[in-house]
This record gives sequence, structure tokens and C-alpha cells, in this order.
Amino acid sequence: MQQPGFFAVVAREWRHLLRDRSDAFFVFGLPLLLGLLLVWTFASATPRGLPVLVLDQDGSHESRQLTRLIDAAPGVSVAQRTPIAGQAWEALETRQVYGVVHIPRGFTDELVAGRRPTVQFQHNAQYATHSAQLRRDVQMAVATFSTAVELTAEQRQGRPNPYALDAAQPIPVASETLFNESLDYQRFLAAALWPAVLQMVLMITAVAAVGRELRDGTAQRWLDVAGGGVTTAVVAKLLPYAVFYFVLSVGMLLWLSLGRSIPVAGSVWVLVVGLALLVAAGLSLGLLAVALVRNYRMALSVTAFYTAPAFAFAGHAFPLASMPVGAQVWAALLPLTYWLPLQNQQWLAGAPASYALGLLGALALYVLIPLVLGLLLLRRRGFSPEAWGAR
Repeated sequence: MQQPGFFAVVAREWRHLLRDRSDAFFVFGLPLLLGLLLVWTFASATPRGLPVLVLDQDGSHESRQLTRLIDAAPGVSVAQRTPIAGQAWEALETRQVYGVVHIPRGFTDELVAGRRPTVQFQHNAQYATHSAQLRRDVQMAVATFSTAVELTAEQRQGRPNPYALDAAQPIPVASETLFNESLDYQRFLAAALWPAVLQMVLMITAVAAVGRELRDGTAQRWLDVAGGGVTTAVVAKLLPYAVFYFVLSVGMLLWLSLGRSIPVAGSVWVLVVGLALLVAAGLSLGLLAVALVRNYRMALSVTAFYTAPAFAFAGHAFPLASMPVGAQVWAALLPLTYWLPLQNQQWLAGAPASYALGLLGALALYVLIPLVLGLLLLRRRGFSPEAWGAR
């Protein structure tokens, strides 16, 4: 018979996973499937072929030329073309298209007269990602068309090509996109959503692993296998999960950086250490949740409340500085808020490793404080029979 202690608890937890296929699937299969789903969802990197309708009330050669330029933009597909306004708004309202490009009647006459006609683009801003992509591509297509028209007009007046181009674009803007040059949504969303999903799964895993001992009344047996040490019992129980999720997270980092051509611009080792702390923080917070309420179902509810909206508060999709004070306080209570800036500065921006020390320190606190509090609460109340059996 195996001697009580650290490795006896690890072996006991492993035997449970071999016996209970549903727990084993949740721990090993579900996170892997979620990671693959994220990679597959954003495999195209940028939105392509979003449908728009061209409301062409001019019906001229020039309007058709502009339509072809819009259709040639990578993120846009001219799905419909009509001169009837009612059809255009119906298509927009029924979400057949995400935007309507309106080329007004007299468009060509205005160009010939040397005036600048207005091309209206109305887009459904309820879909912010679609809207931003379409607005950018449509504006670029219209700007290209406008420059060509002005260049032709200047050349007709006898200006040589270089001077005509200067007149068509009197003040050029040198805009340089940094750190995500191609506006890749795998960099922006997939790489950021994975740690958000991971944080949720980690907390649920810790709640399930510790909570089932309280629910099933086996907490004393678990403690006996550990040799009576609460710290040994908890750390040994959570170690197999920590190792698996750490390896899975490093695998996701390698896949995105090597398989999807998102190279690590900064320190790989800082990212690896940060991932280890993120995994440990998620498990420690799950331990604290179940030790605090000593009720399996309630601990899962607390976990869902804490982790489900975490991505919205982490400052990645919406600027943290623009949030109200209450939201900023809530964001400060989430380890994800500290991991995402670390990931962005080290993975994408190539910042010096020293810039990450404060963020690593914050993640370390999210490991130590919940772990210590969770151990104290379990030692004080978790191993008494009145704490057992609560579902």
C-alpha cells in the first residue's frame, strides 16, 4: 500500500480521472476542443467578403467603375446592386447586407463639372467588427477612385504626372500600423479569448476537484491520504491539472506563433512564466471560491459570476481608461487584466522583459493571496463534518 503523502494524493486524483470519464473529458477534452474552436473560428485572420449593396441611382460608366473598385476590396463583396432605395433599406434591415453604398443621381455630371459629389455609405454599426472593416475598405476604394478622377482632370489641364499627383493629394498622410499590421483577428481576439476561457476552466476545475470531496463527504479520507497536511492535500490534488493546463497553454502559444505565423517579438520566457502564474492563479481562485462557500453548486455559481464577463472588463475589447470607476475596480480584481497587457507587450510589441515585472508581480499575488486564504479557510472549516454533503 502506498505511503500517505504528496504522491499518494496525486495518484488518488489520477485514479479518479481514470474512473470518471465525464470529469476526465471536462479536464482534458473540453479545453482542447475550445482551443481548437477558437483557432478554427479565426482561421481567416481578417473578415473577408462581407456583403454590401450598391444603391446606384446614376447608372453610369463611372458608377459601375466605382462599384468594381469596391467589390475588389478584400473585406467587401458587392452582393446586390439596385437603383431602388426601398430594396436597399430592406436588404440592410433584414441583414442580407451589412452596408449600403449610395451613388446618387447626377454623380457623373458632378465629376465632369469639376465638383466633388458625395458617396454615402450607411452601415449597420450594431456589428462593430463588420462595420469597421467595411468602412475602412469602402473608404479606401472611394479614395482610390477619387484620386484617379482628380489625376485625370489634372493631366487634362497639362500637368505632368508627378505634379498632377501632388495636386490630387496635396497633403499625404503617412500612417503606420504597429504590432498588428494586417489587423489580424487571430492576434486580436483568438490569442486574447483563450486565456479568458482558460481562466474560467481553471476555476471550475479547482472547484470541482475540491468541491466533490466536500459534497461526497470524502474530505477526511483525502486528508488522511495526504498524511494530515492540508497544504499537501490541496497542492497535490491540483498539481495534475496545473501541469496539463500549463502544457496546453504553452502548446497554444507555440501553435499561434509557429503554426499561424504570429512570432513572439519579445521574451518567450516571460510569457512562459506568465502562463505558469496565470494557471496557478486560476486554480487558487477556484480553491478560494469553494473554501469560502463550502458548497459545490454555490461555488460554481460564484465562479461563473466572476469569470464569465471577465473579458469585457479586462480592457482588451474596450479601453479600460474609458470605463467608469466601478468597472475599473472590478477589472483590477481579475488576473486576466494583468495577463493581457503582458501578452500584448511581450508577444506582439516586443517590449523589454523588464516592463513585465509589475504585471508578473500582480499575477503572483493572485496566486499567493487566494491560495493562502483558501488553505486557511479549508483548514478551519472544510474538514469538519458539518461542511460535507452540501451540493
